[in-house]
Amino acid sequence: MKKILLAILYIAFVIEAALSFLCFFMPAKALELFGMQYNKEFAFLGYIIAWFLLLVTVLIGYAIYLLLQKDNGSKVLIYILGFWWIFLGIAVYASFGKIDNFLLDTSKGLLLVGLNYFFTKSGNK
Repeated sequence: MKKILLAILYIAFVIEAALSFLCFFMPAKALELFGMQYNKEFAFLGYIIAWFLLLVTVLIGYAIYLLLQKDNGSKVLIYILGFWWIFLGIAVYASFGKIDNFLLDTSKGLLLVGLNYFFTKSGNK
């Protein structure tokens, strides 16, 4: 169970790091990916998104580190990340009707919450 949980976290880390890199160094392409036209007003938004994605990437990296160190703090951080992605997917779908974001974020969150629950319930640290 731990290997699957780590695999999901590694995949999430790579995706978030790639999006963060894209937002920092190719903001026009990143904003286009999010369905926005690049202009002066949205350039600032792209920069804020980049820092936000970098924060999420660091949190995922820290969760991986804690999980590998068998620290109990990893459970809480993984739950926070999982529920954040679940509610992010629901909110994006409810606000903008983007089913692809809903499926990706909600499924990623559900996997993290479910795997974390079963991993911790089985007595593993």
